[in-house]
Amino acid sequence: MTSIIMQAYQVLDEIKKDSTYQKIKQFDRVVTKLYQEETQAFQKARAHYDQIMNEGGTYHPDFKDAVRTLSEAKSILYSKEEVKTYFEFEKKFETELNDFLFELTQAVSSHIKTPDKMGIIKKGGSCHVR
Repeated sequence: MTSIIMQAYQVLDEIKKDSTYQKIKQFDRVVTKLYQEETQAFQKARAHYDQIMNEGGTYHPDFKDAVRTLSEAKSILYSKEEVKTYFEFEKKFETELNDFLFELTQAVSSHIKTPDKMGIIKKGGSCHVR
């Protein structure tokens, strides 16, 4: 069991060396440095929206204002070119990881359910130990 855990750590180290992962980390630092105000405004709006949803949801008197504020803050932050690039690399990395997990599960058993490209697990198939 220890050797499996050590191999998992080796795989994790390889994943961390991946160029896409490194670019995500790089753009995360850039976004954090360049857009502190926009990020804080988005986080504050998100926290207020979450609070509204916990207190009364769509029936809360401040619901529309919270949605509008969150939408505006998100639009401002997500319109920045570096943020767009960050999410592009994140999506690419997610696809790479999903492909790796699919190959890994297929190596173990073709009966293990895995998500498709849309992230949906199809019915049927299972891993039965007899």
